[in-house]
Amino acid sequence: MKRSPPHSLPSSNPVTTQKHRRESLYQIILPFFAALLVLIGLAFFLGKATSFNTAHGAEIALIGLILPMMLFGLFFFILTIGLIVLMTKLLRTIPIYTHLVQNFMTLLSFRIRRIADGSVEPILRIQEWAAMWQHLRHRSFR
Repeated sequence: MKRSPPHSLPSSNPVTTQKHRRESLYQIILPFFAALLVLIGLAFFLGKATSFNTAHGAEIALIGLILPMMLFGLFFFILTIGLIVLMTKLLRTIPIYTHLVQNFMTLLSFRIRRIADGSVEPILRIQEWAAMWQHLRHRSFR
């Protein structure tokens, strides 16, 4: 059996490919064109039913395009101003609290080191006495 290189894709199944094309036709393409025809029909009937001229429609379209962008811009402007004010207040208060946390951590580190040294001290004393005893034993045998 001939093996295909690892970077090549397997060949597509013709049955599933045809089914996918049919589904995409019914679910995507036909509804898109139906909606497009409805919009064109509405625009046509709007133009016939009223005295709708192109300049007036262009002005309405510009308002429809500019107004949402202005609202989004206002939202992001207010958000930016709020973040600037928040950062200013945080920069005033954070150094005080970080200094307190740093002092607490220094104290905690000192206490932990003292407890750790205290817990190891008996073992170090025993090793010290054992080393002294061995030194005396070796010295006396020479």
